[in-house]
Amino acid sequence: MERIKCILDETKDCDNCMECEICDLDPNKICDNCGKCLDIKDFASIKIDRVYTDPKDYHEN
Repeated sequence: MERIKCILDETKDCDNCMECEICDLDPNKICDNCGKCLDIKDFASIKIDRVYTDPKDYHEN
């Protein structure tokens, strides 16, 4: 049976220490995937510089 490697230390096998499940922001908490440690925006935007209403007006450069 192949052992799973530790994701924090690839030189050892996983021993279920759960260190990989600890919150990066609060070491006293188990990660609950809240995403606060990630730089995620609630929205995204794109810039539209032109709208073609007639396909004949579109010329790809």
